[in-house]
Amino acid sequence: MAGLAQMNIKKSGKDEIAKLIGLLMSVRTASHLAHLKTSSYATHVALNEFYDGIVDLTDTFAENAQGLYGKLGIPFVNMIGNANDPIGMLASYLKQMDVLAESCSNRALENIYQEIQSLFYKTQYLLTELS
Repeated sequence: MAGLAQMNIKKSGKDEIAKLIGLLMSVRTASHLAHLKTSSYATHVALNEFYDGIVDLTDTFAENAQGLYGKLGIPFVNMIGNANDPIGMLASYLKQMDVLAESCSNRALENIYQEIQSLFYKTQYLLTELS
């Protein structure tokens, strides 16, 4: 198993991946807060779908990352943006996460991260076009 843990991994990316996971945990809470604050039913439903989906994707990403790197020092991350502006808030999170994800050179993690991006893009569409 040690061979798997050393393939396609930049050890310098371990801290960035841990920060990315911290951001994922933060965006889940922030999106739930925005979900509860909105007066728009469409926004309420879109954010509900987002925070339900991000939990499983975060867990999958974190477990795979820890399978590759070992236990990570995942930091607590304060909320970014404003829950009253969920579109801007999600865009701010995604921008920071995309920078951190650049340090990932493992295809399995890259694929999971693409699913995370897909959930963000879908939610941004729902919030922009259907709310």
